[in-house]
Amino acid sequence: MKKTPTLALFEELCEKLSIVVKYDRFFGKGGYCRLRDKSYFIINERLSSEAKEHIFLHEMRSIELKDVALPSKLKELFEKKCS
Repeated sequence: MKKTPTLALFEELCEKLSIVVKYDRFFGKGGYCRLRDKSYFIINERLSSEAKEHIFLHEMRSIELKDVALPSKLKELFEKKCS
């Protein structure tokens, strides 16, 4: 799977937040979940990079990001999505 720079930024952010990111093949798109005190992003690896980015953007709205230093590219994306 070829990662876009934006996907790499989302993965780095997840690492800072102690969220495990897994790509796998399954029916559906995937998303964010918690299991036994751990957080996960499970994303269908067959999706386009744009679709994967959209899943991260959409699902991260429910995650507290106030105290996290976001890269400027991700700040822009979150601001566009929220407005």
